[in-house]
Amino acid sequence: MTDHADEETPQFVTFQSWRIRVAIAVVFFALIMVASALVPDGPYLLTTGPVFFIGFTAYSIALHRSVVIRLEDDAVDIRLGLHKARIPYEDITAAAVGPRTEWWRIGRRRLDDRATGYLTGGPSVLISTGSTSVVVSAAKSYRVAGAIQRKCDHLAEERGAARSRPAAEAAEPAPQQGRTTR
Repeated sequence: MTDHADEETPQFVTFQSWRIRVAIAVVFFALIMVASALVPDGPYLLTTGPVFFIGFTAYSIALHRSVVIRLEDDAVDIRLGLHKARIPYEDITAAAVGPRTEWWRIGRRRLDDRATGYLTGGPSVLISTGSTSVVVSAAKSYRVAGAIQRKCDHLAEERGAARSRPAAEAAEPAPQQGRTTR
């Protein structure tokens, strides 16, 4: 058995579809061109330069959206841009392949069934807890759901084994002092 420090934490990354990226690129390119045409003539670094810089920064943030799912030792960590969520394995009741999400519903959203969505469009994983559920975009949703479910099952087995050990130790009779057996 390998030391846990040598193991790598499983991580699943899902990017936006290339169709969404192309659409965002076209829209931002048009906006930058219109904005640069509206800026008055003058020193480039004081007028048009900031327009391009702000436009390119916004374009980069919008274009490079991804969902990162990390299976830590005690919880599932989900990150989508600045939004983060941590779901402890002990709270998870089920992890399954979720619905295919629409390409225009991207970002962190409240979905129709009162679930929280971390979406980039496409296949997803549905993580259910006792009171809420979370839908997370995942390109290989069946692999992610299986990995989460295996991790939950493994931790449940460990907890069950840890609980049964004290009961087994209590059932053993204590050795009596003063008597020796030969």
